[in-house]
Amino acid sequence: MCFKDIIRMALNEYWTELHKALDGLTPDERRFQPSVEANHIDFVVWHMARVEDDWIQRFASRTDTIWQRDHWHEKLGLSKTCSGFGYTVEQVTTMPLFDFDTLMTYYKTIRQTTFQYLDDLTQEDINKCPQPKRRPGYTIGRMFSHIIVEESQHVGQVAYLRGLHRGINK
Repeated sequence: MCFKDIIRMALNEYWTELHKALDGLTPDERRFQPSVEANHIDFVVWHMARVEDDWIQRFASRTDTIWQRDHWHEKLGLSKTCSGFGYTVEQVTTMPLFDFDTLMTYYKTIRQTTFQYLDDLTQEDINKCPQPKRRPGYTIGRMFSHIIVEESQHVGQVAYLRGLHRGINK
């Protein structure tokens, strides 16, 4: 098994777990916040998609994000430049309603692009640092490690919010 297989396996595993956690949730359930200081599922999933898009497109490929290039921000009625990083409580709470299926289509597009990027990588590429001035020592391998860890944590948040709202295994 090569590094690409391991990365692909990890990305597929958290993708599957995310879909399990989202299965059957209503729009109201996805906007459930156990306190005013907590994120809701719509925010978390949007942030997950934006994170992967930013890392693969802006950091690794040095191109515009799919979010901006394909005008997904307009389709969802959200900020052209924001990714949710550093959002305030008010920004999360007042996040505009959007079509969740459209968000998931955007996320699926990103995932396909991520896999295309991964398929083209060589063993040497994994150790390259595409932006040494902005992120010294941050290699493509470290980027994938970060994506997998961060996104897995967010999947856990989505599952936890689902459980708080619905109960265990519901």
